[in-house]
Amino acid sequence: MDIKEIIENEFNLIVHNIIVLGQGLDSIAYLVNNEYIFKQSKHDIARINLKKEMRVLNYLKNQITLQIPDIEYYSEEYSVCGYKEIKGNKLTPSIYKSLSDDEKDILAQDIALFLREMHAIPLPNIAGLELHVMDDYRSDYETLRETIYDKISDKSKEYIDDLYKRILNDERISQYVKALCHNDLGCNHIIIQNNKAVGIIDFGDVAITDRDKDFVYLLEDSSEEIGREFGIKVLEYYNHPNKEIPILKADWNDEYYPIEQILGGQAMKLDDMYNKGLNKIINI
Repeated sequence: MDIKEIIENEFNLIVHNIIVLGQGLDSIAYLVNNEYIFKQSKHDIARINLKKEMRVLNYLKNQITLQIPDIEYYSEEYSVCGYKEIKGNKLTPSIYKSLSDDEKDILAQDIALFLREMHAIPLPNIAGLELHVMDDYRSDYETLRETIYDKISDKSKEYIDDLYKRILNDERISQYVKALCHNDLGCNHIIIQNNKAVGIIDFGDVAITDRDKDFVYLLEDSSEEIGREFGIKVLEYYNHPNKEIPILKADWNDEYYPIEQILGGQAMKLDDMYNKGLNKIINI
């Protein structure tokens, strides 16, 4: 069945109009009847993550000040969920630049409050939700050695070996505070209305993991994000006890991105993603 048939047959909701809002590697999102967002998973890993996302969002109800998706419809069979749209616009670098200094400051306070609330919530007992940071790094390293070492030069191998040596022996990375994390908090998951944050969306990567993972994209300097200055403001309002640690981890994340491309491309059979990552490693 197509998405319109699924919505009408599974949820008894008549579809008067439907448009594609966007899609990523994991899912495709639709606006239905100018009122509901419906999201459908695109592969098996995303189906598993959507099920976890549903459980976490239900767990978070009435515990977060900003709006978050309030799931009204869910089909495990078709891996589809639906919720009323949080009205507003996704935050972008251009929107951020248009804000006054006071508005930027209030925005940082609101995001810091969201993260304090998330990180203070008792950890839910949801299977498969916890990510073990150092185990994941070790697993990634082993996979790379098994799958790409016969394709790269000794220089590239030395770079990867050194990268993992630095990561696996750095207590600033291995010793962390465990929390329930959004785990993908970039600016495009922050909803703005009248120059104020009103909601947070897309909890598809939600996990119990290192709380500092929620600052990584807020601290990223790139054309897609709003810059490190904002992330540092969030850290200050969050009252993070050691701001240099999440900043360090954000830098690690930038360096690690080609490896994520390689591993993600392999897992999802996306040759373009895989080759982009591999070429960056080869050309180091």
